[in-house]
Amino acid sequence: MIGIDASPAAMAETSRLAARAPRRGGLPNALFVVAAAEHPPIELAGVADELSIIFPWGSLLAGALALDPAAADGIASLVAPMGCVRILASVVDNDRLALAPLNASDVTGLTARWSCHGLRLSSYRPATAAELDASGSSWARRLAAGRRRPTWRIELVKEDGTPERRGDAPATAAVGATDVRRPAR
Repeated sequence: MIGIDASPAAMAETSRLAARAPRRGGLPNALFVVAAAEHPPIELAGVADELSIIFPWGSLLAGALALDPAAADGIASLVAPMGCVRILASVVDNDRLALAPLNASDVTGLTARWSCHGLRLSSYRPATAAELDASGSSWARRLAAGRRRPTWRIELVKEDGTPERRGDAPATAAVGATDVRRPAR
């Protein structure tokens, strides 16, 4: 598991828990990196078979929706060939963002924007209650995501070549969220 966030404080608790002994739920293979989506470390280029972005906000939200080309490039650079990106996002009018609320008609624009970064939109649909619960996100609980505000599940695939296998289990990364597990190799 690789957790990436521009804020070290956002990863403090998760990294503390990951440092525990494996028998107590620790993750000996966890790596936490302080970096913005716009400038991920070059050493992480193409390492993620699965990349999760859970309830992004600010510049990461703009990148997750491919509205900020630099952040979208950074996100796409982390994904291995045939890898996937899974995003849970919610934008509504009262967020007071310079973004329109997400809705079903966004699929065409989202498809076109991500294709410029080498990713194909494979799914864009409302997130289910089970998916929101499985995210483990405190934001999902706080915002009553999916109940009081629409939440969308966006899936993207990088289709440029054959996936490199780095062991039996896929490598996972989380940008702006650090609760994704990376199986031991």
